[in-house]
Amino acid sequence: MKHGTLALILLVVAAALAHAALADAALADEAAPVSLELSPWAAFDGVERPYRFVVELRPHGADPVEVVADRRLLSFEVRPNDSRRRYRCRHPDAQRRAPESRVVTLTPGGADDGSWREWIDLRMYCTGRALRALDGGAELHVDYGWRRRTRQRWVARAPGAPWRSWTGGLEHAPLVFPLMPELGTRRLDAEDGASLVEATLSPSSARTEAGLRFRTAVRAREGSHRIYVRPDDWSFRVDGPLGVVTCRAPRGGGNNPPPDLYTRITTRRAVRHTLEATFFCPDGTFEQAGVYEIVPKLRLERSGEAWGFDAVTGRYVGAPTAVRITRGEGGYVAQIPERVPEASEAEADE
Repeated sequence: MKHGTLALILLVVAAALAHAALADAALADEAAPVSLELSPWAAFDGVERPYRFVVELRPHGADPVEVVADRRLLSFEVRPNDSRRRYRCRHPDAQRRAPESRVVTLTPGGADDGSWREWIDLRMYCTGRALRALDGGAELHVDYGWRRRTRQRWVARAPGAPWRSWTGGLEHAPLVFPLMPELGTRRLDAEDGASLVEATLSPSSARTEAGLRFRTAVRAREGSHRIYVRPDDWSFRVDGPLGVVTCRAPRGGGNNPPPDLYTRITTRRAVRHTLEATFFCPDGTFEQAGVYEIVPKLRLERSGEAWGFDAVTGRYVGAPTAVRITRGEGGYVAQIPERVPEASEAEADE
């Protein structure tokens, strides 16, 4: 037999096997004993949190089903409205195989209709360019699990069923993510909120709270201004899985610093600080893995009047920034929607 004929036969056989494998996988997914559901947070409690969703595995039929209940198995593809580029988003602690510790049995007709539910924040999965693309308005494609099932990679199965009938992955219909408004700094002690400066906190990630740093900056919105700012002039409102916490350091003295300690800021030149989160925040603020939305606050009190010049003063609130703790201290902690603490209006504008 000629080599060309043999190669052709092998190619046909390989194609047939691949087609059979795909058909087998498609059949298994069509017959999946559970479905994947994603709902906006507002549908759960009426509060608009655009990045937050409730993820649910809902069983079908009347028989119990075993599932891998683990939000780290979610992944996303961001397809921007104004571009053909695609961005993949995965959990920073994405699992390579189904963790046995997260296998649970769902019983139709039981509590919560037998479903498993947790809440997620998309900013745990999408960062950098992917998050910017999402904020610009995009179509979001959702996957749960793996494209190809194995004995170690699966998301749903009937108890005792052969592994070839297990479900390796689930898909969700594409979601439409809206264009997010650009938020800036506002001045609390001005009637119109107009601000001469931009007070910002950079997005960051850390495995645990011990490695978390707050990187702040204050720059002029336009022109140039004198300013005197110290680390203890900053405080932070932290809204995370454990609720809302205010982080601030003890205020020091020195209300009349010498003139050479004032800095001139512009739109490009900023005063920056790198601050230890554990110094500013109560113990355990960031002990759980998850997304923490942090609002930076800045209090400027030294006017420079004693030295014959004007420096910017006032109380300022910057735009919220997402900070991720990717592992945390206590391993996997379920994010149960019903256990999310409510934040008060007083805390929000403190």
